[in-house]
Amino acid sequence: MLGTLRVVIDASYAFALMAFVGIVAGFATAAITSDTHRGLQVAVGMFAATGALLTLRLWRTTRGTELPPAGPAV
Repeated sequence: MLGTLRVVIDASYAFALMAFVGIVAGFATAAITSDTHRGLQVAVGMFAATGALLTLRLWRTTRGTELPPAGPAV
């Protein structure tokens, strides 16, 4: 139960970070270029790029944490 709650909280943090980066980049692009369509494209692209970066980081972090096989209970 607590493990599931932890995963949900971690996913919420990751989604919030992805949304924040996308929104900031989109607004900055829209302000600089005065093109809201381009700002939306950048926001979606940064959202996806941040998700890919977080996925890569998670994959690299969890790759070496293999547990040894469980032995018989003594």
